Amino acid sequence: MTKNGLQATLAKIERQRAALAKVRAEAEDLDDYLAVLEARARDTGQRIPMAAVHRGIGGARRRAVEFAR
Repeated sequence: MTKNGLQATLAKIERQRAALAKVRAEAEDLDDYLAVLEARARDTGQRIPMAAVHRGIGGARRRAVEFAR
């Protein structure tokens, strides 16, 4: 592999690692959001409407898709 090819490959790996780190952070945020919803539902004795879950997840998915482009 040439020096330029190696540099290009390493740069691509760095970009992919950065994107993966961002996805992991968003997954942790979504997990925290779901935990809060579940705790709130337990405290009030109510069920979690799926619309509430989808509202929280939908925004994060749109941001992730826009970042990946």
